[in-house]
Order: sequence, then structure tokens, then C-alpha cells
Amino acid sequence: MLQDLDIASRKRGLKMNIKKTKVMADQSVKHKPIIINGTELEHVSENIYLGQRFTLTERNQDNEIRRRIKAGWQAFGKYSHIMKGNLPLCLTRKVYDQCILPSMTYASETWTLTIKMERKLAAAQHNMERSMLNITYKDHKTNRWIREQTKVQDIMEVIKHRKWTWAGHVTRRGDGRWSTLTTDGHRLTGKEQR
Repeated sequence: MLQDLDIASRKRGLKMNIKKTKVMADQSVKHKPIIINGTELEHVSENIYLGQRFTLTERNQDNEIRRRIKAGWQAFGKYSHIMKGNLPLCLTRKVYDQCILPSMTYASETWTLTIKMERKLAAAQHNMERSMLNITYKDHKTNRWIREQTKVQDIMEVIKHRKWTWAGHVTRRGDGRWSTLTTDGHRLTGKEQR
């Protein structure tokens, strides 16, 4: 199948990047090497594709949540001259909502969050808000008071809205796409393993 894809792509002037092409398969099944143009594709247990971590070995998304929080802090650091500067809070809020929050919520439509994960995301957001206001825990300000000052979008509300929007798109589609088939929940064959 990949050979056919490679041939069809070349006819259209496209070239498959062998270095970026990875193979993910169940580790319990012995797999044959996949060779494209004389180069064997690398077998991996996890891969980052379009900014999201895919793995077949883990069922929860703790590591993905940690990656997104880290991405949020990296974006916060990139704009630290704005976030911790003397600009009006209304401008700082816009930068936060448009640059930092999206980096933390990227691909959140597909997350299955636990209460623990929700708390981690909320805690990261509260810490960023404290940093925006140049206050620490020693100042004894509640999270509610901080939110009233910053007026940024709540990360959990953003994630819930994105999930509902995505669910609406998937529900309205009836053309048999993978996104619809994978969220439908019907097992094709076999018995569920516990």
C-alpha cells in the first residue's frame, strides 16, 4: 500500500520524506520491515505528528498534557517582555488568549481528561496569571480574585467548547471518514481484551 502511495505521489511530482515517515504497530505482533525505495522505515512506539504525541503503549494522556503545559510556558517565556511588562492588562490578556492559550489547548478536542489532568492545566494557568500580575503565593490572593483582575479565558471552558465543536463536526459528517469511524465506538472484529 505504501509502495502504491509512493508511486502515485511521484507521478504528481510529490516525494515521500523517508526520514519523517515512521511505522507504528502493536509491539506484541511480529512485523515485517517496510521498505520504500530501498530504505527501511523506522518502527517507533511513539511519534509526534502535527504537534500531538501518538503512542500505542499508553492509554492515558498524562505525557501529552505535560507537553502542552510545557508548550504554554515556552510561549509565555517567548512573550515574557509583554506578559511581565508594564503594558495595560487588556493587551496582556489579548496576547495570552491568542498566543499562549492556543499552545496549551492544541488538539484538546481529542483528549480524555481526568480530574487530575484538569487540575494540572488549571494550576498552570493560575501560575501564569499570577506571573502576569507580578504576584506570588505570599501575597495571599485567591484564584477568583486573580481571574477577576486578568479576565483571561478559563482553560477548561476553552477545552470543553472545542470538544463540543469537534463533536458537532463529526456528528454532521456522513461520508465515512476516519474521524467518524474512530469515534463511533463499534468494534469490527475480535473480543475485547482486559
